[in-house]
Amino acid sequence: MPVVNLETLAKDLRKTPPVARSVCLATLALTFYAASKPWPRALQLVYEYERVFKRYEVWRLVTNFFLGSTSPQLIIQAAMLYRTTDALESGPYRSRSCDFAWQMFFACIGIFGATRPFKASVHLDALIACLSYLASVTAPPGSTTSFMGFFTLPLSSLPYLIIFLGLLKGGPWGAGVAVAGTLVGFAWFHLIWKGLFATKSFGSTHPPGILAEYGRAPGWLRDVFGERRQPTNGGGLKKGGTVGQGVKLNVGGGGCCGSSAAALCG
Repeated sequence: MPVVNLETLAKDLRKTPPVARSVCLATLALTFYAASKPWPRALQLVYEYERVFKRYEVWRLVTNFFLGSTSPQLIIQAAMLYRTTDALESGPYRSRSCDFAWQMFFACIGIFGATRPFKASVHLDALIACLSYLASVTAPPGSTTSFMGFFTLPLSSLPYLIIFLGLLKGGPWGAGVAVAGTLVGFAWFHLIWKGLFATKSFGSTHPPGILAEYGRAPGWLRDVFGERRQPTNGGGLKKGGTVGQGVKLNVGGGGCCGSSAAALCG
């Protein structure tokens, strides 16, 4: 029976960027909490309009984003969530975790609106689709994605892969939720990053997205993360930073983030 080295595990957790670590630990903790008594506890965490706005159970606005599947599919969800958040926070949002958290907050608000036609009560899959789109368009040119090692595709096809997995999981409804999340990621990229990535050159004269300045975290959040406010060219990148710094997404496999190739095993 394999022995878990807690010291090594603790070191690995400390190396993980704060937003990626917090999001993934929250997902695992809430999902396992709900799974211990599936029906009553899960109902306390999902989003329900009546309970949130008439009974003021406001925690549901947050917990529904971190509630994964109680089936083995949780492994795929957790791996995708970890790899996309870690890739973004180690790449385009390097040293700007506060900006990443700030922008993700507004992306979650957008997901509420985008998924409203589907009356979704859990938004984790939509959030994964949103982050996957952003990771795919901010990755270096020529990056690829591998699906469980069976075949390799351009990383730009990752959003389509996520939508296809949503179709397999939940039929047209599941695909619709994934499309909604992808559209939020599309808006995130174009409102914050578009100009910077127009030429894939950080030093270009192209302006950033029209809301790039508003994507910078307020002072109180910057203090929470212990990050100094520095001049940016939008999207949370400090001047002199590297746009689309190489990332590696490897869900279910043994990779880590930081190389110029991007892979996703789901």
